[in-house]
Amino acid sequence: MGLLALTVMTASNMMGSGVFMLPTTLGQIGSVSVWGWALTFLVILCLALIFNKMNALFPHNGGIIASIHYCFGPFIGLQMTLFYWLATWVGNCALLLAGVGYLSFFFPVLLHPLYGALACIALLWLAVLLGLRGAKLVGKAQLITGGCMVAAILSIGLLGWRHFDLHIYRAAWNLSGQSDGHAIINAAVISLWGFLGVESASVSRSQVEKPDRTVPLATLCGLAITGLCYASSTNVIMGILPHATLTASASPFADTARAIWGTGAGQLISAAAIIACLGAMPGWQILQTEVPRAAAESGIFPPIFARTNRYGVPWVALIFTAILMTLVLLLTLSASLQSQFRNVIVLAVAASLFPYAFAALALPGMMVMKDRYRGGGFYGYCLLSLTAFAFIAGAILSGQSRALLCGVLLQIATIPLYLLYIVRRQRRERTASPLLLPAPGSHQ
Repeated sequence: MGLLALTVMTASNMMGSGVFMLPTTLGQIGSVSVWGWALTFLVILCLALIFNKMNALFPHNGGIIASIHYCFGPFIGLQMTLFYWLATWVGNCALLLAGVGYLSFFFPVLLHPLYGALACIALLWLAVLLGLRGAKLVGKAQLITGGCMVAAILSIGLLGWRHFDLHIYRAAWNLSGQSDGHAIINAAVISLWGFLGVESASVSRSQVEKPDRTVPLATLCGLAITGLCYASSTNVIMGILPHATLTASASPFADTARAIWGTGAGQLISAAAIIACLGAMPGWQILQTEVPRAAAESGIFPPIFARTNRYGVPWVALIFTAILMTLVLLLTLSASLQSQFRNVIVLAVAASLFPYAFAALALPGMMVMKDRYRGGGFYGYCLLSLTAFAFIAGAILSGQSRALLCGVLLQIATIPLYLLYIVRRQRRERTASPLLLPAPGSHQ
């Protein structure tokens, strides 16, 4: 992929389902959540600068996960690989749920949880067939789907301001039952979902042309596009749809378009949102296969995850994660698509917070290890790292107990997996040791 395709993929991965469903989720808190979104954007900007610096210091397949492994060693590397891998493919489940949510605008029967889940599974395996054809085809497809995404968002985010009602916006300022400060923090944690994928360019390094230049530019450009789209669309929707309508909506952009311009416009926006959500799937599939491939190449995961087809796609990892996604879609069935979507994104955000925290802490250590710790630049990056880490630690502590329990269980599960890694490493060393023995008569 070149700069344009990688920028679109990075922006699509961040926005994905987030931009199309976050208005409903944040609407349950109220329009005060816009300040939580702004706080999250500043933290994500810090992380983007951190990730770009890490990519320059340690240009390696696997992006931030490879850097964490390099800085903290194989045990933490294994833990964070599993956390990040979980976040990528669970997040892809949310993309499918959002796409089917907008598809229900045309086919209301999909609002039934079982039928909606089956539709998600069917679309998932269609995306797998596309993903098996490689990153070049994915990049071309995302130029089209990303265009649909931007068109749908900006049509509401720019043209919708003419219909913005300040009374509706103020009436739903804070409906969380908590203080404004607590509401802002809760909104900031939820808003993290909307920016997951900011590291997409660095993780996909092996699939990129001229990665030293393309990766950092695509990261910052993709973040800028995402920030503009979120800021314009989320606020205007909260000022058009009444609170009760917004929080019950499975397709807030389509419902907003219908309220402004009529049913035909709602159908058009819904169609664009479906294409955009499902079009972001292959980009996330690159992430959910590149991470286990990099881990397999470093010896943390079994070698089978590094097997590729003729298009350079780690096909075993792709199919295996698709099976796991199918199970998650069936196991998280809820009374409504909105409830299932919220359950999925809580799990995805909780899983991603731990790798982000370790990545923030890894940068100062990497700069010391690379002898780059002299001068004001080092202290500037230390400040960025501490700012990002403090926010992430607060998000972890304020998170839902169920998500934290899942995180603890996953960390415990890494202990026997790490023991297996040690056993495999010892076997490789024993196999290689006869070749490394000194020759007879040598003085080594």
